[in-house]
Amino acid sequence: IMKPGRVVILLTGRQAGKKAIIVRHHDDGKKDKKFSHALVAGIQRYPLKVTKRMSSKRIDKRSKLKPFVKFVNYNHMLPTRYLITSEIDLKQIVTEDKMGT
Repeated sequence: IMKPGRVVILLTGRQAGKKAIIVRHHDDGKKDKKFSHALVAGIQRYPLKVTKRMSSKRIDKRSKLKPFVKFVNYNHMLPTRYLITSEIDLKQIVTEDKMGT
């Protein structure tokens, strides 16, 4: 079930309740993380509603979004039935080498 491209809902921590996409999965764990986990990417802060009356400065501020990338234990994720299949290859954009320990 936990395959790359699967949409999951995070259950614990700062991003609890946020939706994310699995980029890489490690069913058997690794040397430093002995538990099954996945590298996920998602949106921490979604854009807010914008109306015509707002100034351009306020529109720019409300249009920003904040992404996040983190390792998450399988026990702290709820997989959904949705699977993202797109032309964008997330494995090339988000790599484990870029993740600081």
